[in-house]
Amino acid sequence: MSKLRTLASDTAVYGISTMLQRFLTFLLTPFYTNYLAPTAMGEQAYIYSLLAFLNVLYSLGLDAAFFRFFKTSDAHGTHRAYQEAPEHLRYNRAVFRYCCGMIITVSSVATLFVVVFAERIHAGLGLQSVSAADVALAACIAFFDAVTLIPYATLRMERKAKRFALTKLAVVVLNVAANLLLVATLSNGVHGIFRAGAVSALVGVVLVLPELARYGSVADHRGGTEGYAIDREPLWKALWRFGLPTLPSAFSAMMLQVADRPIMQMLLSSSAVGVYQANYRLGIPMMLVVTVFEQAWKPFYLREAGSKESRILFPRVLTYFTVVCAVVFLAVALLIEFVVQLPFIGGRFLNVAYLGGLSIVPIVLAAYYFNGVFTNLAAGVYIRKRTKYLPIATGLAAAVNIALNVALIPVYGIMGGALATLGAYIVSAVFLCRLTRRIYPLRYEWGRVLVICSLAGLTYYVALVMTEGIMGLPAVFLRVVCIAGFVGALLIGFMVSGEERRILSNLFKR
Repeated sequence: MSKLRTLASDTAVYGISTMLQRFLTFLLTPFYTNYLAPTAMGEQAYIYSLLAFLNVLYSLGLDAAFFRFFKTSDAHGTHRAYQEAPEHLRYNRAVFRYCCGMIITVSSVATLFVVVFAERIHAGLGLQSVSAADVALAACIAFFDAVTLIPYATLRMERKAKRFALTKLAVVVLNVAANLLLVATLSNGVHGIFRAGAVSALVGVVLVLPELARYGSVADHRGGTEGYAIDREPLWKALWRFGLPTLPSAFSAMMLQVADRPIMQMLLSSSAVGVYQANYRLGIPMMLVVTVFEQAWKPFYLREAGSKESRILFPRVLTYFTVVCAVVFLAVALLIEFVVQLPFIGGRFLNVAYLGGLSIVPIVLAAYYFNGVFTNLAAGVYIRKRTKYLPIATGLAAAVNIALNVALIPVYGIMGGALATLGAYIVSAVFLCRLTRRIYPLRYEWGRVLVICSLAGLTYYVALVMTEGIMGLPAVFLRVVCIAGFVGALLIGFMVSGEERRILSNLFKR
């Protein structure tokens, strides 16, 4: 339990910055619904989904290679002394310059192409609310993000977490403020979104100029990767050999996250994409739980892999993770229809034109949960160093996602997109579950996990039946009672052991 508390503490430390950034970005969604028609909202979401693919392609896999070959410490010296030694500084500069230089070169050529042919690209995409100038600005946003990719990676490798977090947060805050000014005050509509994004992304480049100047300097006598080798292979070749194979996996992972928007754009309409995007984002509480857990989980299981308790500890983590996700699922799924009616900038938290998509929220929450299960099961793959299977898992899930989207969206509309995402994440989790049973077998508490999920589903159904035809505060009260009853059932019933109840009781008293 002490190690579980350590994991919880790490989760809180790693997650504060990420949660603030994601939450501030999320607040733009209900804001947009009060100022944009569903068609404009859908086209904006469509363009940004394409930018997500561009960001992966622009990285060229060299961001992963940078993490692998950037030297930070050795067995004989301190982190700072080692990193600032002249030879190691020259080596790190060579790695930085090559990775950053290649990314900037490729992304700048691609951006120039998009800007020059923005009118033709705009016509080819069949956009109505978004202009050709917005397409050009979107290309600039992707370029600015590419420029900051390696500098941000440098901050992480140098363990400058505070500067990394504050810089990222400053860009997000500026983006939100610029959106409020351009979209709400100046009534720029959807065009203001792209202008705000371009300005904030450019400021992001300015904020990492110290890293670009420090590591991009050519003051030393070596201007590139010449003279450096990894296992007798030139450094530049080693960078490509490591980085390029990671690109398909990253592309598949991104396809799993955003492929539904372009497919929905083709099969349905921009308006449907707008409604889907607005309601999909309402699953952010579960997404934050999974994201923050993922940031703390990997260092935790790598650190504890050799301990005697790991065989009991790791399965228990999945059980507790399921409990947390079950509570979040019930809270969001049962209360979201009341939250969206609260006052917000420009009207309500979710404009009435978008309320037709609320039914996808429980499906999205469940999809995020299975993504978290995948993250949990990935521990065995990393511990046994069988990471070659991860691209297979993500590629399989991406293929299933595309197939299900094509099959379900014409029949079930936006609900088909949500079901496709859920199905893809379930496939990835099942694949990894079967794999880990062979390469790193653990006695996961599947019985407890199944009971927790079943009890959560039953509670959700009972709450809906109890409050059918009831509106306002009485309905909210009854649903909160159901959520509390679920938690009480776990604490009182066999799902929580006597030792766990004592620890939870002591924590609650403190």
